[in-house]
Amino acid sequence: MRAKLTYISIIAITAFIPWLITLAALGPASSLPRIAFLAVHYLLIILLFGVAFANYFKGHRKEDPFTVMGVAMLSLFVYEIVYFKFLYEGELWFLTYWDWIVPAFLIASTIYFVGKAFK
Repeated sequence: MRAKLTYISIIAITAFIPWLITLAALGPASSLPRIAFLAVHYLLIILLFGVAFANYFKGHRKEDPFTVMGVAMLSLFVYEIVYFKFLYEGELWFLTYWDWIVPAFLIASTIYFVGKAFK
């Protein structure tokens, strides 16, 4: 049981760091035109999650990329719910397909393919 909790915690922390950096960067980027904002958002998540999980998979080469991706995505959903429910005070105009579903797909794909590349 303790090994599973450690496994989940390491993945959750690995997902938290790029999520937090992206969140911090999107504040200033929100003043950009819509297309530029989306491009910055997509590039940031691919780059940050790619680097974070490349580092993760360097030390955990035998881990199943799909399982790691699933745990990371569940962690990210929890972070998003907690953030938007308890911390965020602005309007939720940006919770659209392009701002939430596409980035979630890009994050999941990045984690999975990085994991496959290191396997």
